[in-house]
Amino acid sequence: MHPWQRNYLAVWPSLFATSMGIMAYLPVLALYVEERFGITDPIELAFWAGIIYGTAPFAAAVCGPIWGGLGDRLGKKPMAIRANLAIAATTALMPFAPTPGWLLLLRTIQGAFAGYVAPAMALVTHDAPRAVHGLCIARMQVWMAVGSFLGPVLGAEVAHWWGRAALFWVTSVLSTLASVQLWWFAREVPPAPTVRRPFVRELLAGCGQLLGNRAFAWLLALVLLLRLGQNMLEPFVALFVRDLGAWGPCVQVSATPELALDRTVAVAFAVLAVAQWICTPAWGRLADRHGPLRCLILLALVLGLLLAGTAVVASVDQFLLLRAVAACFMAGSMTLAYAAASKRVVSERRTLAFSLVQSCMQFGFALGPQIGSAVAAIGAADQRAHFRLPFVVAGGLCLLAAAGMWVLRRRSTTRSEPGEATLGQDQA
Repeated sequence: MHPWQRNYLAVWPSLFATSMGIMAYLPVLALYVEERFGITDPIELAFWAGIIYGTAPFAAAVCGPIWGGLGDRLGKKPMAIRANLAIAATTALMPFAPTPGWLLLLRTIQGAFAGYVAPAMALVTHDAPRAVHGLCIARMQVWMAVGSFLGPVLGAEVAHWWGRAALFWVTSVLSTLASVQLWWFAREVPPAPTVRRPFVRELLAGCGQLLGNRAFAWLLALVLLLRLGQNMLEPFVALFVRDLGAWGPCVQVSATPELALDRTVAVAFAVLAVAQWICTPAWGRLADRHGPLRCLILLALVLGLLLAGTAVVASVDQFLLLRAVAACFMAGSMTLAYAAASKRVVSERRTLAFSLVQSCMQFGFALGPQIGSAVAAIGAADQRAHFRLPFVVAGGLCLLAAAGMWVLRRRSTTRSEPGEATLGQDQA
């Protein structure tokens, strides 16, 4: 067994466990805030729930490059273990937060010290042949999707028997087990000792080297644009479904209209995880065969058309159908972004490069819903426009990202990557 194959077998269970733990409490975080702190005003609840939810990815986006630079300097395995231990420690303390402000602080610390995906991906792909980078990343993303799918199921059972506060301790235990898994099974040759510059100077130099690679810098900007469009819709899914009405099969098996609506919303989110299981490995194979940037262009183009088309659906059946198809394309965005970055940087800078990519996706996750709220407010006078306009704007952002990626590929010079133009003289 090659070292990268051993690391794959060590990393995927840790990604699965951590993803399952985080998704055990995130879907009901707003309900926990409401119950724990006795907030009854809907506007105040929306404010605290939104900011507590979004502060972790925002902090992770800001601090990600720092951890990526340390990963290239000290090793990827220590960074992956550090991230999981940070999640374990902060979630264990969250039930003791006496006010929403303290919970916000813990979520901020969690985001700043977490960031477990980038070092895990870099650890597996470090020694792997470049021809299988896309497939490796895709398979790890599938395990993250399985964890994300099972997390809410686990969370519902735990909350039923022991209350919502227990969800944080379940997350802490799972993240601790993920750390043990990595420490015991992952193998990494420590970076060779060399005369190094101070860390901050080296980090700035590394970021400058990567961002000086014009194609890589443009790739980051376009990934951010794509993720803004992809993530700005999620806060409106439940409201949009309520406007359309519950799905027929859910109505037939539900005792009340409210339960039918909740189950319809659950179906709308479940298709995302199912699509990742089925489609992510296919995107990885396509990336290895035809080039990740070419696949990203196709993904962004079709996703933009599907999101814009969602604005004109007339029934919940049409909405669920379009969302299921869109989910098949959403499933490839993370895999293709990491694979495209992996083929454009040297291995010594790959952890930092992955962290920059992750920061762009985290910024999209944190800022996309805020943009969606602002866009939705434009059509507040018209209830239909209020819910549908964000879909149009999101589709436009994805189409703009597709156009930018097409220009980027056209301007790149041909290198060894199959089926795709790469950097040539701008290669980091």
